[in-house]
Amino acid sequence: MPKPFVVFFFLIFSIQIAAQNSWTWTNDTYSGINSAGVAPTQPFLNPNPWDINLIGLDAAIQNDYAYISQQSLLGLSDAEIVMANPSRNITGENQADVFDFFNKKNANFLFNTDITGPSFSMTANIGEKKYVFGLFTRARAIGNVLKLDNYFRYGNEMVFQPSDYNMKPFSGAAMSWSEIGLNASTQIFPNADQQWIFGVNLKYLAGFDAANIVSHKAIDLTATNPTATQNPDLMNIYASNFDVTAQYITNYNSDASRYNMQQNGSGLGLDLGISVLDKNPREDEYNYKLSFNLLDLGAINFKNGINHRFASTEKLWLQNNPNLDNQAFDSPEQYLRLLSKEVYGNENQSFTGNGFKMGLPTSFNFSYSQRIREHHFINVNLVQRVPVMENSVRRSNLLNVNYLVQKQAIGYGLSSTLSEYKNLTFGAYLRVGPLVVGSENLFPVLFRHQHLHAAAFYMALKFYPFWDNDMKRHRRKKCDCEK
Repeated sequence: MPKPFVVFFFLIFSIQIAAQNSWTWTNDTYSGINSAGVAPTQPFLNPNPWDINLIGLDAAIQNDYAYISQQSLLGLSDAEIVMANPSRNITGENQADVFDFFNKKNANFLFNTDITGPSFSMTANIGEKKYVFGLFTRARAIGNVLKLDNYFRYGNEMVFQPSDYNMKPFSGAAMSWSEIGLNASTQIFPNADQQWIFGVNLKYLAGFDAANIVSHKAIDLTATNPTATQNPDLMNIYASNFDVTAQYITNYNSDASRYNMQQNGSGLGLDLGISVLDKNPREDEYNYKLSFNLLDLGAINFKNGINHRFASTEKLWLQNNPNLDNQAFDSPEQYLRLLSKEVYGNENQSFTGNGFKMGLPTSFNFSYSQRIREHHFINVNLVQRVPVMENSVRRSNLLNVNYLVQKQAIGYGLSSTLSEYKNLTFGAYLRVGPLVVGSENLFPVLFRHQHLHAAAFYMALKFYPFWDNDMKRHRRKKCDCEK
């Protein structure tokens, strides 16, 4: 694998693995404060007067670059995974538990983790108008590499690289951070035939880790046969005419080999949402609902973030270079400065200063929900990323369709999701009292796949009065009517 890109993948995997949003669960009317992050108006629809989330986890990963053969997510706990080695006939196509690679021209990798901590929402009547206020805490990690010109496939397949290769420009980013957010929603346009709800989230952001790499133009890669004293399976690879920037900051302590949690950046975020409901005021359930949401407007400023830039028309020896190969690198900075010495003859010249900003994964979310009969709903969710900041992490595009049954103490449903509008997955969820479990990509979790390269799982533990609703409270009110 060409070494200038090893740093980026090291940073991605040193942060954490994970996830996508639990759309079927967040369409549930009883999701309450758990759904505020994807639809700021959804807590307003909760028939309960208050709602408390104790913990929620939403984790998944998708990629078309690497896979584990003949394995499930649950089976990984006791599996012995080995690396593919085509020269020894160890590949994912002929045996199980092999970490192997897809031989595709372009590669994509996306993850999106969302852990919801202690959070609550409550209903308040102010001037005979209903408001719902909530406070939520979240820990998130998102990363992406999209349409990477997969020059790595030659080395992964142990096939000699072409003598000349033009690697197209690419970019990738990863970031982990936490949020403390205030959610507020209320009805607007009271005289309209439909019920209009407006919701907003104001968020304080605390950044922990971030990495961003951009190749600003195509890189010319050349390969020559190894000499008699070099590894016969590896060609000499050279890069020229390159312009690559690398930015990063991490809490991983290389000297102590441990992760020290501390805040490295701060920022502000904003979510906006509007929902339109066709709803009988005397009923808890709506007939249909349209929801429009613009999420994750904002950025985090990492004042002490480290910036490097490598730009040269001269050849840089990447593979079989004795100054780079077989070196034990304790930190990304050590490798970047060694690379700077190879490019410029000075280990400090690539360093361009401290401080950079990373944008949030801005997206537009559209949702339509239709009641089929009492407690039964079909929902359609469309998510399109719309990066606003120059250095933004990016979430997955998706189209999700789910069918759910939602009652006071129990809810369940089935779903299908088209990730990146091309990868079809199937899932299910179950809500029993305070416990919620589910997945938008269930089969890889439970069953062996020939190519295990994506999976998803979510759960939540809540505390709310699932035995109560607006209609019951209305019936308990004293009647002042004449007898």
